[in-house]
Amino acid sequence: MRVRKFSPLQIPAKIVPNTVRFYREVFDLPTEFGINESRHLFFDQKAIVFNEDPDADPITVQVVVRDHRESVENHFINYEVKESKPATESDDGRHVIFYLDDIDGNHIEVIANK
Repeated sequence: MRVRKFSPLQIPAKIVPNTVRFYREVFDLPTEFGINESRHLFFDQKAIVFNEDPDADPITVQVVVRDHRESVENHFINYEVKESKPATESDDGRHVIFYLDDIDGNHIEVIANK
């Protein structure tokens, strides 16, 4: 998946290495090698930090991708990622929004080209 925007850059996690793996694999984000390898991924040369907090309330993560609907759907099938609710179309009719939950219950909106 070709991520164009990713926010926020701080994400709560119950078991950080598992959450990092989920985001790295599903969104093809690069890892920060070295001491923080199991806690951080990168987007646009900025660290995405996963904070261990088993009691944190879920947040919404927004991921804008350059890919088109069919490509995103196939990517989710390949990684066995289930949508939490049916995809919708943006108000301008140019994008499709997919809704997922990560392994910690955080909500993810993936905005793709139609």
